Amino acid sequence: MKTQVSQESDDAIFTLMLQNDEMDRIFWFQDKSSGEVKFEAEGHHVGRDAIVKECTVMRDGVHIVLSSGEVVSFYFCDLSLREYLGVVSALKKLYPSAQKILEVFDA
Repeated sequence: MKTQVSQESDDAIFTLMLQNDEMDRIFWFQDKSSGEVKFEAEGHHVGRDAIVKECTVMRDGVHIVLSSGEVVSFYFCDLSLREYLGVVSALKKLYPSAQKILEVFDA
């Protein structure tokens, strides 16, 4: 199994998806006009209304604290350094440093 990384962008929406299998995937959706970011985690039963309070990314995976207090961890499988740096870059687009939500280790 290898983690699949997908980024899509058009004039209105930016999407980042990380997937290990059909039941282990997470998504971020950003409305470019408002800057609002939605988060969803399949396999963790977290819907698009989830609000991310903290997002920590490390070489092993992404660890997310939601406003509900729930913690969602997504672990990478055979993610290359180049792919990892692409994930970090995408997360920095979603969470600018001024918001103090994203923390990156090992980049």
